[in-house]
Amino acid sequence: MHTREELLKKSNRQANRYNIYAMIVILILLVICEVLNELDIFLVPKMSMRPTVGAIAGLFLIPVLIYCIHDKWLKKEPTILEWDGFKIIIIIISYIGVLLAAVVLSFHATLLLTVPPIMAAQYRNKKKLIIVVLIATVISVPLAIYGSYFFGLVDKNLILVEVEDVIDIDVQKRFESATAERMFVILYHHILPRWICIILIDVLVVVITQRNTRMLDDQMELSDQVKHEMERRTQMQNRVIGDLAAVIETRDAGTGEHIIRTKKYVSMIAREMRKYPKYADILTEEYINQIENSSPLHDVGKIAIRDAILLKPGKLTSEEFDEMKKHSEKGGEMINNIFSNLDDESFFKTAYDIAIAHHEKWDGSGYPKGLKEEEIPLSARIMAIADVFDALTSERCYKSAIPADDAFNIIVEGRGTHFDPDIIDIVIKIKDDFISYVNESKENS
Repeated sequence: MHTREELLKKSNRQANRYNIYAMIVILILLVICEVLNELDIFLVPKMSMRPTVGAIAGLFLIPVLIYCIHDKWLKKEPTILEWDGFKIIIIIISYIGVLLAAVVLSFHATLLLTVPPIMAAQYRNKKKLIIVVLIATVISVPLAIYGSYFFGLVDKNLILVEVEDVIDIDVQKRFESATAERMFVILYHHILPRWICIILIDVLVVVITQRNTRMLDDQMELSDQVKHEMERRTQMQNRVIGDLAAVIETRDAGTGEHIIRTKKYVSMIAREMRKYPKYADILTEEYINQIENSSPLHDVGKIAIRDAILLKPGKLTSEEFDEMKKHSEKGGEMINNIFSNLDDESFFKTAYDIAIAHHEKWDGSGYPKGLKEEEIPLSARIMAIADVFDALTSERCYKSAIPADDAFNIIVEGRGTHFDPDIIDIVIKIKDDFISYVNESKENS
């Protein structure tokens, strides 16, 4: 689960990427406009159109090339999209490009001044940036229109000079005709309507963006709450598991060590199984963690078994063994009583399945219910292999440990009778890991 800081960084990184894509789209549109103008579909003088389009394209290529060179070609880390200054470059260049188009080509291009605020609105937690951009937009509108009046291509609607050929109106004549009255006419005929239009569009975009931002903030806050609740429940479960494991260890020290080792074997088996298509979708990280964390409870039912049987140094009688077998069902009952009220159904089910079914066998000859094949929960099938292997390689009050290689061979011999054959085929591939852990455990004991 991502932290709030990670989500914010990801959001701003995506905003930079989207703005880069927007600039690429604008570049493509500029090329199309230039081609159409060369074909005389547009009637903009070619001597003005070519250098202007070239200059704007050159400007817009700057951030695109920076991104491509840094991230795509050199593959440097961290990505340039995470640099705070990159967004400033994008917005400034977009302003310069729009102003250039408006002044040189047509004052109607001032409507494109809606673009920089829209770009700025993509960035989260950048209210100051949005305010600065909106103010810059308000200032840019009269700059663009008056700049077009004095220096741009002649437009009868804007120049307002009575001449037969407006193309001949040079810059000097425009300055001479720039009376206060004419400047005021341009203000309320051209600047004011575009101000209103641009501001309305930008405010609408900003409001929608901020609303989405608040919704995302609410989702992030809810996600934090869920995360904290999950952590609280996990801590509670671990405390309960730890306490139960401690109780088991006070009854039988060998069982306490057995819990630690079997948890390791379970982890090794499950993580190797996840590499195979059959189990990749089932054995998610969450499910593997549940199996690992609940595996210490597989023998919790032994708490209910009498010491005379649990700690007997010799072989159990058939009656004693029948009583010992009850630890599986007793364990399931205890887990049901302890965890059913913790409101974590998936963990409860995994722990219950392992406790009650880890002595079931693939051929149906196990206990307590005589389940067979895939009737046995997957978690219990994994636990069964870990449980038997550790029992074989460990010394108990009633037996000696056998060599790890011999124990592993016994596990393999149980393929298709005691154990799931598909899982055994996978376990064979990590035999060396099993043997190494047995040796490591004996050295540390």
